[in-house]
Amino acid sequence: MTTPLLEVIRANYPTAKITYITGTWSKTIAEHHPAVDEIIDCGSIGIPNRYTLKDYLKLARQLRQQHYDLAFVLDRSPMLTLLPWLAGIPRRVGPDSLGRGFSLTDRVAVSADRSQLQHQAEIYLDLARSIGLHIDHPHMRFVPTEHERQSIYVSDHQQVAVFPGGGSNPGMELTAKRWPIERYRDLTQRIITELGMQVLLIGGESDKALNQTLIDGLQGVPTEMVANLAGKTSFGESAAQVEACNLFIGNDSSPMHLAAAVGTPVIAIFGPTSPAEYGPYPLDDPQHIALWRHPTGQPCFFLGKMQPCANCTCMQSVTVDEVWQALLRLIPDAHQQEVRP
Repeated sequence: MTTPLLEVIRANYPTAKITYITGTWSKTIAEHHPAVDEIIDCGSIGIPNRYTLKDYLKLARQLRQQHYDLAFVLDRSPMLTLLPWLAGIPRRVGPDSLGRGFSLTDRVAVSADRSQLQHQAEIYLDLARSIGLHIDHPHMRFVPTEHERQSIYVSDHQQVAVFPGGGSNPGMELTAKRWPIERYRDLTQRIITELGMQVLLIGGESDKALNQTLIDGLQGVPTEMVANLAGKTSFGESAAQVEACNLFIGNDSSPMHLAAAVGTPVIAIFGPTSPAEYGPYPLDDPQHIALWRHPTGQPCFFLGKMQPCANCTCMQSVTVDEVWQALLRLIPDAHQQEVRP
């Protein structure tokens, strides 16, 4: 969700050297964006309880040697907000969430009101707006390499990428964001038997068992019509695979955003999080549909924390038929592929 800001920075500073500082876990995003000139891998710095003060100060000294003119601080942790000040960067622009932006020169307010939700990408773009940069409909962007594009699983069938997993990140487990696996199975069965489209179940190594559980419950489906690709591809190869698909269907997750970033139509299923904050971006893109049926209309997950939930029905409230109708809207010629007896 930082990639729209990268697009804006490059457009406004076409000759600048743009350095992206990121942890090992997410540096592949910067590696696949054409606006980035240099990447500094800060390891686990930024993940709570995963780094030492010695590592932190070493990074600050490394940044000081580069003599940067401007820093956009995208994390809201006061430790990371303080980092460019320690590095001697004269102008430091970032979100001032709950007063944690005290070391910034340009502090941009972030609402702490769940009734005034703002997309995370727009919060980052507000930093550019605050210093007068021009913004012209930026998008998420991830560009697979040609090698990654040549590595994809090819087929004579139209393909739909499905991601039943999600909710597992460094420092946080939020598997409540997952739509029931039984509904993913019913949907997969219907895509294959009624439309004749091939389903590719994507994900990382930790998603292999979940995907296999879905496959094991299918009835009368030819083996070649569904494939478990979890753990078999790198993040960039997954991007290339999803880029070649007609549609992506999945939970609020990094693969969902990846699909939007490579230009694939998205059906995103939400529950404890809100699409107003985390939906496929841009939110007004007609090729993306976010389904959310939260009983209170306010997310249980807000400001990085899960609120106590007494009525956990949000994920179950989205039906298979709703997702099916969304599919037919995004692939209007899908019934032309319908399998006839």
